[in-house]
Amino acid sequence: MTLISLVGCAVEKTQPFPSQIALQNLAGVVVERAGALWFQPCNERLWWPVQDNTAQQELTAFYRKFTLLRSEALYVELIGGTDPQQDNMLRVKTVETVGGTAQTCNFRLEGLQYRAASSDPVWVADIMADQVIVKSVTPAGSYRFRTANETGKDSPADRDTLTRSRGTAEDSESTAVQPDSAVVAVYRETQPTKRPLEIKILQRRCNDAATGTVLPFTAEMRFFGRLYRGCARKGHPVSSEIYGFYWYQPPGRAQVMFKLSADQRVQLVTRDAGGKTVAERGRWQYLQSGKLIFSMRDAAQQEYLMLFSREADGQLVLQTGSEHLVSYGATFKLWRPSGLSGGQLLSNLPATAKGIEPGASTDYMVPETASGEQHQASSSLMQSPETQSTVKPSLLTSPQVQAADIDDELLHEIIVNDAAAGAE
Repeated sequence: MTLISLVGCAVEKTQPFPSQIALQNLAGVVVERAGALWFQPCNERLWWPVQDNTAQQELTAFYRKFTLLRSEALYVELIGGTDPQQDNMLRVKTVETVGGTAQTCNFRLEGLQYRAASSDPVWVADIMADQVIVKSVTPAGSYRFRTANETGKDSPADRDTLTRSRGTAEDSESTAVQPDSAVVAVYRETQPTKRPLEIKILQRRCNDAATGTVLPFTAEMRFFGRLYRGCARKGHPVSSEIYGFYWYQPPGRAQVMFKLSADQRVQLVTRDAGGKTVAERGRWQYLQSGKLIFSMRDAAQQEYLMLFSREADGQLVLQTGSEHLVSYGATFKLWRPSGLSGGQLLSNLPATAKGIEPGASTDYMVPETASGEQHQASSSLMQSPETQSTVKPSLLTSPQVQAADIDDELLHEIIVNDAAAGAE
């Protein structure tokens, strides 16, 4: 296995990406251990050694830049796949998003299609299926617009001469806006007005000059007749963030694991101290209050309900349910398999004692900003406001973000019962 060393050696020439490798979109954290990069997908328990096949090995360069040579965790979104001919090493083809810590895995912009933002001037636009909420400093306030996704339709405003805001709303110049083939989504206000809101999302890398955060989308917003530019990040449906395995093992008590499927089925397995396992099935539903309710049947086919609150990090906390399973207040950790082949625990690999010392001999260069990339973004794209001032890389080892130590026997029971349910 060939791993990229971060210390004391020249960069190898970027190798062609193997065509036979199946690519996946992955989100997670990169760390450096013993001079090599390792990647852990969000809500996974395993790690994969990394082969950086990006142009100019920019993943490695970004890691050095963001961690300041301290061997810390860095949140990334990338495209890559495991190579079976190299012990399932993760080959990275493209870097999409860079910036944040393990805590960023929990900030998925649930319920939004996109969030667009800029730090100069400050504004944030939360884009949903039928409305956009803009929070702006100039003009100050919060504004709600009824909108429609009109991707692919011509906009008369594209041919108009508008006022383009550069830096501040007052400092502006007149410029013609041309159609852009990189547009992936267009949202327009449906209420008739002389100056309708319009937001374009473009497939164009965007960089925050203040923090260095890299995002895959650029946003252009026409807001009260002026054109503002910023970065954008894609959101996710709430339901897609709920699917997965959840696991609970209190000391000296029964172990419980359940699987929530996309078709709203629940497969639940418990194992007592004597090793006896019991499988139960049911359905789950997400409530507007943000809670989850399970409608279950026990081994005797008696119906019962379980009500969970959902924490910001994806964990489920039992509020009411069947006392024969677990006590109220039990917290279930989320585990979501990445689908990657291979992987291993990282606990037996030593971290570099001092990281990369400043001035160490390296040839890695931080990639230059490509022409046309934007330099405006807000940290609201990468983490929630309540965590922006407190999130630190050390949260990688916090119980709030640790992956569950999954019990393989319980997992086997879940898979067997899930297959049996699907055959019915």
